[in-house]
Amino acid sequence: MKLLKAYVHQVVSYHPPADRDELFAEIYDEICEEYADQLVETPTLSEAGFLDMSKQHPIKYATQLASNSSSYLVGPQFYFSFLSALKTGTSITVGLFLILAVIAALASGDPWRAFYQVMLDIPDALLWVAAVILGIFVAMEKGGEKATWLEGWSANDLKMTDDDQSISRAETFFDLSMSSVALLWIFGVIRFPLVYQNGQWTEDWVSLLPEWLWAVAAGMLLFDICFAIFRLTRNLWTPQLRLITAGTHVLWLVLLGFVAAQPQLLIAAGPFIGVTELVPLFNKWLKVALVMVMAIIAWDTASHIWRLLKLNHH
Repeated sequence: MKLLKAYVHQVVSYHPPADRDELFAEIYDEICEEYADQLVETPTLSEAGFLDMSKQHPIKYATQLASNSSSYLVGPQFYFSFLSALKTGTSITVGLFLILAVIAALASGDPWRAFYQVMLDIPDALLWVAAVILGIFVAMEKGGEKATWLEGWSANDLKMTDDDQSISRAETFFDLSMSSVALLWIFGVIRFPLVYQNGQWTEDWVSLLPEWLWAVAAGMLLFDICFAIFRLTRNLWTPQLRLITAGTHVLWLVLLGFVAAQPQLLIAAGPFIGVTELVPLFNKWLKVALVMVMAIIAWDTASHIWRLLKLNHH
């Protein structure tokens, strides 16, 4: 019943999180019973054929299940499409501004100020994006337009999901933020570690890691940023998303493991070249931090792999 489950997951994803579990159980049991009845008459009927024959686009079904007392910014037939467009527009806007902020920081003599000024423009941009999207849907409603993009739907358009369907927005934004900060650090916008001694801060540390590693890390971080922005446009975990996540995690584990295995990661230079006691201390702290990060990534990787195996066994 994988396809039926994927359909119901898609339907309930448009409803508030607090209602999804109860709604899923109710709809899934009902659809399974309908499918079982159809199999009595047509034993060769597939799940896809059943959905194509008897069910509408998940958004249409979700609209039928919505409370009649619900208040809508736009008409009920457009409401969930409007929310989907608003979420997608918000995610794309935030992602674009984050990229612009990184570019501005790299091109400016005062990177922190440039980055901060671009990020300050996000609320105004989001208001304009929301206003434009709302205006489009209101105009379509007033003009008597129909949601034609929901027509011609097929069960083949469904993406398989698993039981842990919700993608955490907080976790995705955290990944996006950490990847952006790490990329800024690689490009030299953020300096770390800093040491205050003799009345001044030093940031003149020399990395002993090979140049190719920094290029690979920057490329992987760029991919992580793009992938996080893409996840913000999705409601549910799919096997493909989990597979990509687990794959990138494995690459990060290999890369970080290579770094942690190095005998020394950095040395001090400039006026602090004689402060030899700081070098082993920083190297020790960095390796401890790397091991902690690797443990978190390994746990998350194992979780995604377990979910994939669990889904395949069902």
